[in-house]
Amino acid sequence: MALEQRISSIEVQEKKANRRSIFVNGKFALGVHESVIADLGLRVGQQIGEEELQAIARAEMLTGAKEKALKLLEYRPRSRVELSRRLSRAGFAEDIVGETLTRLEDLGLIDDAQFSRSWVSHRLAGKAMGKARIKWELRQKGVPTEVAEEALSAVDADIEYQAALEAARRRWQRDKGLDERTRRRRLASFLRRQGFDWDAITKILNELSADGEPG
Repeated sequence: MALEQRISSIEVQEKKANRRSIFVNGKFALGVHESVIADLGLRVGQQIGEEELQAIARAEMLTGAKEKALKLLEYRPRSRVELSRRLSRAGFAEDIVGETLTRLEDLGLIDDAQFSRSWVSHRLAGKAMGKARIKWELRQKGVPTEVAEEALSAVDADIEYQAALEAARRRWQRDKGLDERTRRRRLASFLRRQGFDWDAITKILNELSADGEPG
């Protein structure tokens, strides 16, 4: 007859006040975050089998994945795919990653549409990038094409053009020691790499004054 297993004690870990050590029949079974104890209602004297221990271990992995994801989100907003990649690299199993991200989405902490709108605004203002470059960046971050395009569709053409013009002014000044033809060629190449379309680039080049300053 198998020995009945019960939780014999739940103890605060010496060096980590938010973690608990679970002992079964006097022997250490596993360590978990204090929230796992509360969420599962674990208590001393509770009868526990292998299935229950596995469920506790899984709950602990979910808690660890959630904490990791929240730390990443504290640093900056991220797409679902970005978080999935980081959690996978951290060693969390695919099912744990999937469930964690779904929970965070339900809480509104992951939202690819909002992330895309924020990214578009930041890149236009901070890096003076055009739609093509921004769309490429969003795709690299795993944002679905339709979500990225929707965020970009809200960009005002005049705002994008002004961003291109400001970038052009800075680049033009940097190359002031070169002849005008070389400066124009370098400027066009730079703006194209930044993701601005040829219509905007042509307009900017045409606005260059006789002495080579943007208008």
